[in-house]
Parts: sequence; structure tokens; C-alpha cells
Amino acid sequence: MFDWLKVKSTLEDARNECQKMRATIGKNKLRIEELKNLPPPREELADLLAARMDRIADRYPQKLAEAVKLVTKNPCHGKDAGCNYVGDRGKVGGLKILTACEHDHHEATVYDLEVALFWMLGDQLKAGLRKAVQEMEYPTIVGPAMPKRMTEINNLMAENTSLQAQIDQIETGLTDAGVVHTAVQSQKPARKGDTGVYPPF
Repeated sequence: MFDWLKVKSTLEDARNECQKMRATIGKNKLRIEELKNLPPPREELADLLAARMDRIADRYPQKLAEAVKLVTKNPCHGKDAGCNYVGDRGKVGGLKILTACEHDHHEATVYDLEVALFWMLGDQLKAGLRKAVQEMEYPTIVGPAMPKRMTEINNLMAENTSLQAQIDQIETGLTDAGVVHTAVQSQKPARKGDTGVYPPF
């Protein structure tokens, strides 16, 4: 004889297991969000900023090359070769060195100055930057370095995917068991006073 009480106990265990897995999924999601928002360690921040300085500095040679065209196109003007000539008249402006621009008629900005300084004094400025990062006010709680951070995020996401697949499989089994239980109950002969309504298993 089929033991529905034993089946009921097994199904309850399955439901409890699903609840535990959902709790783990929720915990993992919170950790993933935390990892996405925690600031990087100071050393990693300094590395990121130094790398940005290098990328900016790399633009300076081309900026300077464009700026000195005022000289290369007017080499016979001597000390005035860097002026921006319109016809036979020079105008204020022209060649810029520390604030070299790709187009001489553009107003220089602090960003143009950064490009030149990062190129010319890059090592000294990066050393100063690293010192400032170590001494500045910074959050006490930080995340792991990016490689370790991304590995943990990917592992948690993979675990959640696996747990959700297990939950789906178990719940499909629970649904199928419920259908079987209903079918079996419907085949039983009605007893006196039996309403035909049975408690869930």
C-alpha cells in the first residue's frame, strides 16, 4: 500500500530545502550588491588614477605637433613664428606649449595644462598622487581588489543560477506530486459524510 504520510513528509522536506536555497540566493544577492558598491582599496585607487594620468599624457605629443604647425608653416618669421597669422598681421594667441591644443584658435583649458604636465612631470606627479591617496580621508570599509572582487561576484552568480535550477526542479516535482495525489483521492469511493475536500499534503 502506498504510504501517503511518508510522501507528505518527503514533500515537506523538499519545501524546506527550497526555502533554505531561496535564503541563500537572497544572501548572495546582497553580497553581490555590496561588492558592486564598496570602494576599491587605496592601492588600487592609486593605480587607477595613475593609469588615467598616463592615458591623458599620451595625448600631449600630438597636441604639441598640431600647435607647432604655427612655427613650421611660418619658419621665416623668427621669434614671431609662433604667432597666429592672418594675412600679414599677427594676433594675440598662437603657439601654446603647456596648453597646446589641436587647434590654435581654441581657448586652452585646465585639461590641456594637465596633458602637458602629466607628460613632462608624470613620474613626480604620480608619486605625489600616491602619497595623497594614502593620506586623504577614505572609507574604512573597502572591497577586495578588482580581480578577486569579480571572481567572487561571478561565483555567487553561478551559485544562484544553480540553486534556482534546483528550486525549479523540486517545485516541478511538487506540482506533479500534487496532481497525482488529487487523482488518487478522486478515485477513492466516497465515504459517508465525506465532502470530497482533502487537506493539502
